[in-house]
Amino acid sequence: MVPAVFDKIEGFRKHYRLADCYDELIYLFISVTHKSSIAYLAGSFVFVWFLYDVIPLSLLIPWAIIQFSYPFIRLYLAHIYKNIPMTQEIKIRFQYQHIGLAFIAGIMWGSASIMCAVYAPSPYEYMVLTVIVGLTSGSLITLSSLYPVYLAFNFPALFLLMLSFILYGDSLHYAIASMIGIFIVIVPSATWNINRSFKHAVELNRLYAHSQAQLKEINASLEEKVREEVEYNRQKDQQMLAQSRLAQMGEMISMIAHQWRQPLSAIIATTGSMSVKMQLDEYDEGFMEEGLKKINMYSQYLSTTISDFRNFFKQEKEKDITSFNDVVLGTLQIIGNSLENQGIIVETYLDAKVEFHSYPNEIKQVLLNLLKNAQDMFFEQKVKEPRIIIKTENSDDKLSLRICDNGGGIADENIEYIFDPYFTTKEKLDGTGLGLYMSKLIIEDHCNGTLSVSNEDEGACFTISLPQD
Repeated sequence: MVPAVFDKIEGFRKHYRLADCYDELIYLFISVTHKSSIAYLAGSFVFVWFLYDVIPLSLLIPWAIIQFSYPFIRLYLAHIYKNIPMTQEIKIRFQYQHIGLAFIAGIMWGSASIMCAVYAPSPYEYMVLTVIVGLTSGSLITLSSLYPVYLAFNFPALFLLMLSFILYGDSLHYAIASMIGIFIVIVPSATWNINRSFKHAVELNRLYAHSQAQLKEINASLEEKVREEVEYNRQKDQQMLAQSRLAQMGEMISMIAHQWRQPLSAIIATTGSMSVKMQLDEYDEGFMEEGLKKINMYSQYLSTTISDFRNFFKQEKEKDITSFNDVVLGTLQIIGNSLENQGIIVETYLDAKVEFHSYPNEIKQVLLNLLKNAQDMFFEQKVKEPRIIIKTENSDDKLSLRICDNGGGIADENIEYIFDPYFTTKEKLDGTGLGLYMSKLIIEDHCNGTLSVSNEDEGACFTISLPQD
């Protein structure tokens, strides 16, 4: 029994250091000072009122002066300490002051029970018992936030109260003294748990406040981080778009060469015929005039080709009125000859004449990329009788452009990745893996539409869908 008590005392000593007391517990103690002071004054007044005639005034008056001074001293200290920062030194001084005050108050109430046992007839001791037990019970709330202060008040008050009941010498008072002894053992242990609960509550509040502060800091920086990430992604997309357009530009130069080869050959042949006629002195005015007309026609064709390609790469800042039919015809003016020279048949079914606001050059870029992919696939797979079907149609709420080929379709293991950046199946043709990714980005982010792919009977079908204005 004794070793267990000493173990508890040692555990308390290690756990409770005055310098480590939380500020919040001291402020909680201060906040209830006025309530405990009122209860204390009431108990002191009741004692003086009932025992004024039985206890010698030489003892009662000094007792009353000390007892009535105690709550006012506490109120004064509470007023001083409630507005100053709680450094370690101040916390220690505050607790020592209140431990001393509480010990004096406990001694005074214990001495009151002794005076009652010596001078007052029975049953005044039960009135004193009620007052002291009431004050000690109330101190569970008013003093338990500072456990040493609680002990300094309760232990002497209850111990001397128990001793006073022993002085009566009968079995009833012995029984009550035993109950007080049990109270002395049990209640401080329960109050210790209350004190620890207070400390845990303070720790949780501090943890919550810290987490809230961190959350506010994160929220404050989150918007900036999101803005930076959006800007980074925008720049990355622009770089990838530029990379994709540069790759297409190289393909365009090849297409220009294809489209210029025939008219340049015709111009060379015409001028050669005219030169031979002139060298042979067979000048024929009609022949010469016809040759000049042909040269002029071929030159205009070359100029138109340059204009088509220049307009294709023009950066669009604002939406323009266009239609899927115009987009298809404009794109075929650029790549049509290249497809024809490779023996690719292009079938068009242009039923969507409805106009809409969008970026026609960007849609042409997507269509050109899809057609060029089909052309490369035909070449790589050596498809016999290659064919591309382009179909436009419109419904009540959307416009559709479908591009289908007869190249056998996309492998099942690749179709779900076909729009991923840097994913390509053009190993032999050095594909960049950006064309379809940028095409999807253009249609879905710039034009508010959708770009999808599926395998059908003979090959792959890409579908561009845009909402009607």
